[in-house]
Amino acid sequence: MVPWHTFWTRSMHIGNGAPEVISRRLQLMAAPWPWPATTVLESQRMVWEKMLAGSQAWWSTWFALWPTLLQPWSATTWRPNQRHTTQWVRTANQALLPYSSTVNANVKRLRRVR
Repeated sequence: MVPWHTFWTRSMHIGNGAPEVISRRLQLMAAPWPWPATTVLESQRMVWEKMLAGSQAWWSTWFALWPTLLQPWSATTWRPNQRHTTQWVRTANQALLPYSSTVNANVKRLRRVR
């Protein structure tokens, strides 16, 4: 039961935090040109954070699925059961972790900016 709770919690953190981060960043970028250095750095940081979170999610998914991909293929290998479902939920949790932690860190940091 714990993997589903973690999946739900991380999904809710992303769903609730991402709109706040977007609106706070848009408020920073709504300033007239030329932007202050903090706004320029924030926009660059936004791009780097997305690339880093995507890379971390890809690698965590790859390493979580690697043992499954090494198993010999058979019809019974991919039959859904409780063990496989738990494994897939844990893999999804590992993939959501970089996004969830990045969104939470951005919310905390951007609340202090103004």
